[in-house]
Amino acid sequence: MKKLFIFSLMIAANNHLINAQSYCGADAARKELIRSHPEILIDEEQLEEFTRQYIQNNYKDQRSGPFIIPVVFHIIHLGGNENISKDQVLDAVRIMNEDFNKRNSDTSLVIPEFKNLIADMKVEFRLAQKDPWGNCTDGIERIYSSQTWMGNDYSKLNSWPREKYLNIWVVGRMRDGVAGYAYYPGSVNALYNVPARDGVMILHDYVGSIGTGNPGRSRALTHEIGHWSNLKHPWGDNNNPGESCGDDDVDDTPITKGWTFCPSANNSAVCTSGVKENYQNYMDYSYCSRMFTLKQKDRVHAALLSNKSQRNNLYTEANLIATGTNNGFTQTCAPIADFCVSNYSHFACVGNPVKFVNTSYNGPIDSVLWEFPNGTPAVSTASSPAVVFNTPGWQEVKLTVSNSFGSNTKVNNRRIFIAPNQPFTTPYYEDFEIPGVLNDYGWVSVNYDQNETYFTQVDFVGKSGTRCMMLNNYYTRFDRDIDELISPPFDLTPLSNQQLTLSFYYSLGSWDEDFMFVYDSLVVYATANCGGTWTKIYNKGGASIINAGYQQGFYVPGTDQAYWRFVKINIPPSLKQPNVRFKIQVFSSIKTNNFYIDDINIGSAPVGVEEDALSHFQVTPNPFGSVLLLHNLPSGICSVEMRDITGRLVLSEEISPAEDTYELKTSSLSGTGLYLLTIRSGNSVRTVKVMRQ
Repeated sequence: MKKLFIFSLMIAANNHLINAQSYCGADAARKELIRSHPEILIDEEQLEEFTRQYIQNNYKDQRSGPFIIPVVFHIIHLGGNENISKDQVLDAVRIMNEDFNKRNSDTSLVIPEFKNLIADMKVEFRLAQKDPWGNCTDGIERIYSSQTWMGNDYSKLNSWPREKYLNIWVVGRMRDGVAGYAYYPGSVNALYNVPARDGVMILHDYVGSIGTGNPGRSRALTHEIGHWSNLKHPWGDNNNPGESCGDDDVDDTPITKGWTFCPSANNSAVCTSGVKENYQNYMDYSYCSRMFTLKQKDRVHAALLSNKSQRNNLYTEANLIATGTNNGFTQTCAPIADFCVSNYSHFACVGNPVKFVNTSYNGPIDSVLWEFPNGTPAVSTASSPAVVFNTPGWQEVKLTVSNSFGSNTKVNNRRIFIAPNQPFTTPYYEDFEIPGVLNDYGWVSVNYDQNETYFTQVDFVGKSGTRCMMLNNYYTRFDRDIDELISPPFDLTPLSNQQLTLSFYYSLGSWDEDFMFVYDSLVVYATANCGGTWTKIYNKGGASIINAGYQQGFYVPGTDQAYWRFVKINIPPSLKQPNVRFKIQVFSSIKTNNFYIDDINIGSAPVGVEEDALSHFQVTPNPFGSVLLLHNLPSGICSVEMRDITGRLVLSEEISPAEDTYELKTSSLSGTGLYLLTIRSGNSVRTVKVMRQ
């Protein structure tokens, strides 16, 4: 009998990450959640005690059929491959039900030691046929949003009540490069705003075995729903398989380190001599998973019968009727109109064909009608028409879809901007002092989510005057966002190779005093074919791009150099072409503040200005232990000082790094906590906050 731990301080599996090589950011967020909300541990322990009593009393649920769980898939997309088909969703639900009900044919491949332990979990998943308001649904909701590029708790848009549905969010990317995650029911029971985060987040290509999915990754949803049902990794509460032998509080899954590959049966007895491990378990990482065990079934049933996170309401007859998942109920819905432009585009040029894609959902589509007031053709019944616009500006697009159960229309006048083709000559300087540069003079603000955060021209501050462009990031404090500023076209052919430069000043503050949640990035792209393809020419991210420090209120910079950072970018010679545009993309994290940009110069940098020698300086890891790595250092001598929170100097060195990364030994520091690290190189100075643990 394996020991059942009463209290676990390690909760890494609460926010499970499939890819074991990329999890540091999420792990830090989980630790911060525990530090901020220790009551999570109480809820988890209460569920553990309920589970122990359930198992010790040998209680078995007496229902004649399975636990039926209503499911909704929220597909977050920008019109790309992440907008998976209904067939792919249906395939994923099929696999989920086969795996949870021992109907998967590959149980025949389970090694003999576990043949008699394969569990029919008696849990069935059904796509909802009624939404929370009683409307007809096919259990799939499609949401157009740049959050598909984030893939975190803030991307869990439009959560349906967790006491009525299992929410599954499908996205295109995840910030930490992972495949999916889910929370234990005990971890999200009562925290403020956490019920809306309860469910599964997963990459589109880990959903099902068809479309963008594939058979090898198709069990990822089974794994994540296992966590949602209170199952741990076989080696325990962490995301580090292969490091040390551990336990999952399940009696018939042997002690294991976990597997990131599929071993042979004879090589699977690693932790206990002669005891083969259950590497074919859905909760392992071997990617040859075939089964749950009988004791895992008991643990899942206990979680479903508990009131933690309201799992015990999902399968009630009243809820099945409310969600349209009761036996025998069926209906067909009217479609919901939706569309996008192919290849994530919001931007095209006069005379260039624009391909529109019908992304309508919710019901079969019998007829389609497109209307383009300024386009050729002006009307189309094609599924994905190509349209040419000869009038610059934002274009109105109207789509109506219908079937025998009803029709629906969507109108959007901010989905596609048509830009003029006439390029500006170079060298070129833009200080944004002339009102109306947006749209009228070819500058375009792209707001993917059409929310309150976007680039706009302001008249109350500037680096060299009284105007500049501002991205009002202050309003992203409870969200994350991506916004873009696209330039008019420029003729770069008159420039010499030495003049192929793009420079600007920017100012960015943060209302995160410790910079622990700063994941902002500033990326610059260029295109020579009107947005057909974009080339990345600059990319900086993390806390190092915060040049204005801690700014709690609505940040407005001063005009002197201390508030503005100069950036100079070398343009690749391949872009020395007659019609080149630039795109400035800003990714805003939840605790960022306003971003300002001014004095854009193409072809000649401002006289007497050089890029700040420490403009790309970074430190890792943060929090740190006995070593702190200083990155992107300039050549020459730098001075380094570290002070504790009282201002006492605790470390001072002069360094002359041979490479752009220097290893700073910090083992002499006597305590943990917050320190201020200051580095000086010539006239450049940077001070950052670092945490020692």
